Amino acid sequence: LRLHADLRCGLKIASCIGSCVKQSILNILSKDLGENLHETLQQVSEKGFMEQLSSEKGFRFAHDKIQQAAYEMMPEPQRREHHMRFGLAICAHTMNDGIENDVDNSEMFFTAVNQINSGGVSVVNDNPSQKEIIARLNLRAGGRSNSFSDFTSAFKLFQHGISFLNPDHWNSQYELSLDLFDAAAEAACVINDRTAAAFYAEKLISNTRCYDDKLNCLYIAAKALRHAELLQESMESTFEILEQLGEELPRELGNNKLKTDMQ
Repeated sequence: LRLHADLRCGLKIASCIGSCVKQSILNILSKDLGENLHETLQQVSEKGFMEQLSSEKGFRFAHDKIQQAAYEMMPEPQRREHHMRFGLAICAHTMNDGIENDVDNSEMFFTAVNQINSGGVSVVNDNPSQKEIIARLNLRAGGRSNSFSDFTSAFKLFQHGISFLNPDHWNSQYELSLDLFDAAAEAACVINDRTAAAFYAEKLISNTRCYDDKLNCLYIAAKALRHAELLQESMESTFEILEQLGEELPRELGNNKLKTDMQ
């Protein structure tokens, strides 16, 4: 791209955010970088690489290929560092303003978490406390996605959260590990990914410290079997749970009436 270095830099920054960059995001990044990105992208727009949206709402790339070219001008490590820095800056803003009852801030929160996840674990691998914060952010974002019934996005966020856990997380981050693996297994079950549901459930079950901690995942595993129409296996799993809880079974396993009722 034949542009002045400052304009190329602005294009690179915008390409990390996406095809469209809202003014609210520009304001946050301008403050973090100490640059007037609005002015920079305005100049880029005058040269035809981007278009300014109406009513000062931001900018968008004139074509996807321009965004791709700007993005690919950076080596991968630099892209990851940008994503992480921008995500953390946006996230800090949403945390200061609160997100619970503000639609715009809620959208910005998801933008922040997605940017952080695009940065990936390698950028913060030497900072265990930062990794834990990011894991918790993904747990929170996944929970909000569940509340919007976007279970596929929730599952991906829980997976990202797990990726940011420390290697010894079942010892050093036990409660957080329980929450993330339990949530991932539940979301996988909802989207009918039986393999993933079984994987996360088994990981949790094999690392819990007491039966109560594994109870929900045992239920999820039984439910996943039922969704897969593996009725006999689901019944056996459910009965084992009931027996562990001290419940007496009124009918023998394999009872035809019970099978009919469950169908």
